[in-house]
Amino acid sequence: MATNQSTAGTTALGTTATVLRAAGRAGVAACLWSDPGVGKSSLAAALADADQVPYEVVLGSLREPSDFGGLPVVTGDGVALHAPAWARRLIEAECGYLLLDELSTATPAVQAAMLGVVLDRTVGDVRLPAGVNVLTAANPPERAADGYDLAPPLANRLLHIDFAPPTQDWLDGMTAGFRAPTPRRVHEPSPTRRAVSRALIAAFLRRNPNLLHDYPTDPATTGRAWPSRRTWTMTADVLALLPETDTSARMLAATGLVGPGAATEFLLWCQHADLPDPADVLADPATVTWADLDPSRAWVVLTGTVALATAPATTTAWRSGWAVLAAAADAGLADVAAACARMLLTARPANARPPREARAFTTLLTDAGLIPATTKATA
Repeated sequence: MATNQSTAGTTALGTTATVLRAAGRAGVAACLWSDPGVGKSSLAAALADADQVPYEVVLGSLREPSDFGGLPVVTGDGVALHAPAWARRLIEAECGYLLLDELSTATPAVQAAMLGVVLDRTVGDVRLPAGVNVLTAANPPERAADGYDLAPPLANRLLHIDFAPPTQDWLDGMTAGFRAPTPRRVHEPSPTRRAVSRALIAAFLRRNPNLLHDYPTDPATTGRAWPSRRTWTMTADVLALLPETDTSARMLAATGLVGPGAATEFLLWCQHADLPDPADVLADPATVTWADLDPSRAWVVLTGTVALATAPATTTAWRSGWAVLAAAADAGLADVAAACARMLLTARPANARPPREARAFTTLLTDAGLIPATTKATA
């Protein structure tokens, strides 16, 4: 890739590298789409070289299903599915980049065998280490030799990126050497960040249930990104690793998972929601002017705070969450707070008792069967 990072096109390559880095850390496989000869495999190789990790390329058009599902070998304990050599090398290294190339020229049977590698990271009877980034590359079926549309189950397991490096980058690379674009900052995986991100998407889909699962009516689009329960979960996990200020990377990631329509609606909703940081709310519920929140925004704030309070699975954090719910209930948001109280109590750590602030919700939770009638909140 280009060494000159000043052009808008190079910035786009940096965005692609950033999203690939975040997707890899989240365990989400990405698919680079472009015409033949644009440089998809070169980008993957350059990223591996920059990280100084092994790089393996597996051509889907030249493989059989057993090359992904495992090679049957008779052992003393029965039949084992042995991983092929490329998988064993990555397992031994415990890190690296795996590129499943020419995805759109793989037969439907081979695509089906790739499902385990893409989603569960399994090859035969073994699992690829967390340090292995799984990428795929494909040409549009109409421009591929004996091309196939991606089967919907496989397409719905990928983060789709249209790869179109600018002409100037290629010219610069020809003269100064091709190098991988430098990714921007990506967060390290965190249970807390993931929980808050998932809560945000759950709150959005609560208001927009029609976007939870929107299978395309046009068969030609089932092989790309579309909203499903799976892709929304993947979106939450990838966005949890991207800073909120990196709008271009967040848009590219969300669009590549749930499609442009759903991604745009979600990110615009986040932008207009103007939500406080759940960590600040959990530390001091008084930082929020609860009376000024409409129920939908209150739901987002409370679900994010509950997610943060339950992610560490500690009694202290869990009890702090009740103080936030009590503050919201006192400000006239009792219905919303009660709904979140169910989630908070469901995630109760072992031997933890509801604190004094939970008393306002005791009757509701008892009627729901979440606490026994004899349970009393403690001071």
